Amino acid sequence: MIREFTPIALIPAAWIMTFLTIVYPGIDSYWIRHMHYFILIFLAGFTLLSWGRMGENEVLDIWRKVIAVGVLFTGLGAVSFTVESYSGLLSGASLGYWLVVPGAGCYLSSGEMRAYSRGYRAVGYAGFAALVLSLTGITAGVDAVMSLGLSVAAVSQAYSILIAARMDGNI
Repeated sequence: MIREFTPIALIPAAWIMTFLTIVYPGIDSYWIRHMHYFILIFLAGFTLLSWGRMGENEVLDIWRKVIAVGVLFTGLGAVSFTVESYSGLLSGASLGYWLVVPGAGCYLSSGEMRAYSRGYRAVGYAGFAALVLSLTGITAGVDAVMSLGLSVAAVSQAYSILIAARMDGNI
């Protein structure tokens, strides 16, 4: 039950926390750091407990790889809070991964999503757009553009997990 329902809440919650931490940096980083720890434990457990089942078909295998590598990138994000001399590089790698790779996973699996193929392909494009907008906003120092990029990632990834849960009969 935890594996079926937790991602539905966890993905939007992670993006909300990311948005709040980056856009309102006055919020204590304690919360985002501990969110990294929680997500790291959840993803690692999810990967270990679901590894066999996720190898049963092509779409689940794509997501098995996205999540397994995501454990490493979430770990980099968690380490960024303790290795201050490389915190920008480590947190940037983690954020970049989660901005674009879930979209790539949606794009790659879109052909198998029946009635949702077009929407999943759009999520793939949205992942790339989220990365470009976020990086542009960060490098140009324009919070509105960066916020738009994070919002695109949050909305598109929330859509994709809701559709996946609906297809699995979880909602």
